[in-house]
Amino acid sequence: MLKLVLSFVTLVTVATASWAQPVRIDAYQNGQGFMFKDSGICWVLMPRHLLDDLDDRFEAETSPAPSLFGNGTAFADFWDGMDFAIGNLRQAAGDTACTASLEDISQTRLVAGRVQRGFLRYVEIGGNVVDYPMTIVDTGDHKTFDAEFTRAGDRAFQGMSGGFFFAQGQPVGMVVRSPDGGLRMTFIRIEEIAFATRQWLAGRSRNVVLVPNAQAAERGQLPLRLLDYGTPPVSPDTSAEGLANATGAYHFDFTGPTTLTFGVGEGAAAVGVSRVRVVSEGDGAKPLGIRIMIDPSEGGGNPQRFARGEMAPDGTFDTSDRAERFARRVIIAIDSVQGAGPVRIDRVEVY
Repeated sequence: MLKLVLSFVTLVTVATASWAQPVRIDAYQNGQGFMFKDSGICWVLMPRHLLDDLDDRFEAETSPAPSLFGNGTAFADFWDGMDFAIGNLRQAAGDTACTASLEDISQTRLVAGRVQRGFLRYVEIGGNVVDYPMTIVDTGDHKTFDAEFTRAGDRAFQGMSGGFFFAQGQPVGMVVRSPDGGLRMTFIRIEEIAFATRQWLAGRSRNVVLVPNAQAAERGQLPLRLLDYGTPPVSPDTSAEGLANATGAYHFDFTGPTTLTFGVGEGAAAVGVSRVRVVSEGDGAKPLGIRIMIDPSEGGGNPQRFARGEMAPDGTFDTSDRAERFARRVIIAIDSVQGAGPVRIDRVEVY
């Protein structure tokens, strides 16, 4: 665990590049992180030790000021000894402020063995950004490097963990500990972070749309009627009927692609549809690949593509608001799943 002592520091407030998106982390311990967007989902990179072993939730504050806030769930299932976690950031911070990309941390042109001078970027409460000049003094092994403060009076302090070292505007590493208690800090190299992040994302679900503020999902929900489903439930009390009348979750064994067909609206007339959400709560298997189709015809048989993507790790698939299209039916096709055991769907919401 990082134990840092606060001493006199000289603060210089700076403006960040548009893609360089450090954030302040409020979790079991306070610290720093870096957010980026991949396939429409906002992710935050941070040290594992900021999290409680029994609570993987965190809050993030963006930079530069005025800041936005968001919360999320972090995942730390990396190899032993790697002080690293990746979190799924939601709400305003993740919806609108997250614009960096995975490519911004995947560069190899500037690495610890080729640069010496740079700065540690730190996000204060309120979103102001401070740069602390540092020099790389030990390139260590192929996974880490050490850097020291170069400005008189600067010292490491509690809350710096997770800050990124930048050189010529490029992130080079993330601080995880201070072995000598103040002047020197140890960083995970950006190459190691990028490799771990890519490997993790390749094995996890990704969504192709923004994950909007959950409060917006309460407006204008259309009534549903279950018309058909392709896979029987694991028991009578976990039927797909519960999704239509909001009485319970649907549990089923996935043996191949399957569909759920709902009638929308109060009567037989077509109604405007602009958004669909599919939610899976709790532990266990969840849908992964999802296709949403709408059918405006009276007799059925005319499905039209509405959205396609993958469920996020928090169990949410959300098309976000789209141009309204008329429909009498909404068809949800589940092409693949993540996790083992019966698949669980708690809610289907159409707006």
